Amino acid sequence: MHERSPVSVKPLKATRTRPPRIEPDAGDLMAVVRRYQSPLLRYVGHLLGRVDGETEDLVQEAFIRLHGQVQSHGIDSILNLQTWLFRVAHNLAIDLIRKRERQRPKQEAHQASVAAVAARASGEVDALEEVLRLEARQAALQELKNLDEPIRQVVLLKIIQGMSLRQVAKIVGVSLSTVNYRLNQGLTELARRLKNAGVV
Repeated sequence: MHERSPVSVKPLKATRTRPPRIEPDAGDLMAVVRRYQSPLLRYVGHLLGRVDGETEDLVQEAFIRLHGQVQSHGIDSILNLQTWLFRVAHNLAIDLIRKRERQRPKQEAHQASVAAVAARASGEVDALEEVLRLEARQAALQELKNLDEPIRQVVLLKIIQGMSLRQVAKIVGVSLSTVNYRLNQGLTELARRLKNAGVV
């Protein structure tokens, strides 16, 4: 009889898995503020062109509206807390931007719309996304301010906040195809600007 040689079993390597991010309860306002205040301030600040008292007031108003929604209609009335908060903050920011536009001379508004029409398709989208991830992120964010407002909103939510196209569509209130079109337009224009500036 032949003895079997013992089978060597290699120990399994422990794999590090990130624990799933637990969303705060919509009814726990302080936990919601801790989780979402910074991302909302960044997003609204980019939309408005600066982070200041006006931006903070707007984000604060979004939290107040969340509290009102929970009190009036219950926690179950909010299906996705992140999307709900960003949509409310987005709408408040757009209202404020429109108010500013009404106060701004018509000629400036016309120049902004002409600049938006100038965006053309190119194959620089991948290069831009790489730039946003690396050291040229600040340069890209600076150029982002020059984009037409609807396009800038989509780029901010998708690239900077990392949301899905479907989430962006809900927040901005347009169709998925419109979001896709605006994203491509924005990334292409940003890539062109960064290339001209020698960043990419």
